[in-house]
Amino acid sequence: MLTFDKIRDIERAEKESKKLQKLPENFLSDLRDYLKKKEQLKSSADIHELENVRNIIRRFFESREKKLLEGALYTVRTGLQPENLTKEEQDLFYFLTDRIKNFRENFFSEIQKDKKLAYKVMKALPAFVGPDMKTYELKENEIISTDFLPKPLNDLLLKEGVIEQVEE
Repeated sequence: MLTFDKIRDIERAEKESKKLQKLPENFLSDLRDYLKKKEQLKSSADIHELENVRNIIRRFFESREKKLLEGALYTVRTGLQPENLTKEEQDLFYFLTDRIKNFRENFFSEIQKDKKLAYKVMKALPAFVGPDMKTYELKENEIISTDFLPKPLNDLLLKEGVIEQVEE
């Protein structure tokens, strides 16, 4: 059974820890039941306790929300997931991580579009005929555009270390 002191202890533990704390089973539903019972009582002590509990709960959830947001960022950057999420928090957490991933992918793909890529020739090659039947000659330290050579040839030369991708 949930009491004012138990709620306060849970909030304090959450506040003092950098990680999400494991909550008692059915904590959220027990918390709702506790609030309903207190709302039905009309004594001034109960009303005062109800206001205090609401403030504690607000601080508790704000602390967990902050940790969820930080955890979502951390997960997107590292792939490591936080522990001790409630079912409701898991839904929010996965929504946040998906949104952050999409934002980052869109942002960085735009940057990549603006970035001009080229190849630097690391090893000279005498004149040769490419798969497109054109003649090519590569000089060491020469910078060539990514579309200078056919893609399969680019891939082969990259793999063999003849050319290296650079920003133009």
